[in-house]
Amino acid sequence: LVIDLDLEAPGLGHLLLEDGRLPDYGVVDFLVEDGVGGVGNDLLRRFVGTSQLTSSSGGVVDVMPAIGRKSEDAPENILAKLSRAMIEDVSETGTVSVGQQVSSMIDRIVALGSYDAVLIDSRAGLAELAAPAVIGLGATVLLFGTAQTQTIEGYRALFAALQLLAQRDTSQGRSAEWRLALRPVYAKASLNAESADRFHDDIYELYSEYLYDAEPENGAGAEVASLRFNQQDASAPHAPLIIPFNPAFVDFDPSRQPAQLTTAFYEQSFRPFLDAVDRILEAAPTDPAN
Repeated sequence: LVIDLDLEAPGLGHLLLEDGRLPDYGVVDFLVEDGVGGVGNDLLRRFVGTSQLTSSSGGVVDVMPAIGRKSEDAPENILAKLSRAMIEDVSETGTVSVGQQVSSMIDRIVALGSYDAVLIDSRAGLAELAAPAVIGLGATVLLFGTAQTQTIEGYRALFAALQLLAQRDTSQGRSAEWRLALRPVYAKASLNAESADRFHDDIYELYSEYLYDAEPENGAGAEVASLRFNQQDASAPHAPLIIPFNPAFVDFDPSRQPAQLTTAFYEQSFRPFLDAVDRILEAAPTDPAN
């Protein structure tokens, strides 16, 4: 199951579904209706389409797009719907945040089928909508970025906030090992060794300062401060997955150019990354909702 949570820059619907397969509704519709009268179980199937790029023999991929067909038929209403989708719900029992609504939505959609994995495209940026995907689902989170200053400084703000959450969890006796699930991805990686080394150094500095436990002074407290890794540890959370830059993917559009999904085309850049994702999936709990 693939869910497009990048509501302000939707794309997975048309990337993975031809027009005839786009479901009537999408994530935006769900959040809007959830705040009005709720979405009945009888309607849930109308939020999911099956990609024509997959088959029952090779593995089916279902897609919950950000925007469904009915909204696309009336594009003048999409921005207004998006505004309503991004607000809290108020019920008799109290306020329900957007993050809580998203988590509930995912649980209900996942319950539709026996999925081997759930892949969520979360929006980029520092906003509540990204929060459930980052820390609320107990899932592995791939943090894509390029070797540029804006990537590092953007993640610095995110990691600093996550550090406060980890400190809160620890002080209240809860596990903060969700930090282990955050994995950086060095996207559009160049062959320039200096740029690659700088990205590795920058990422390790961020993890060391904000996500890893501080080194104990004079050996004291080692039994408490245990979440630490050496910079050269290739299995550590900070070790980036790598996707080399390839200009052939600038115009990636498999719905219009199915040949782009051939093994020879995508393996030239994505095989190491896909192998790493396979290892993550193999190590994941058998229940995809977890």
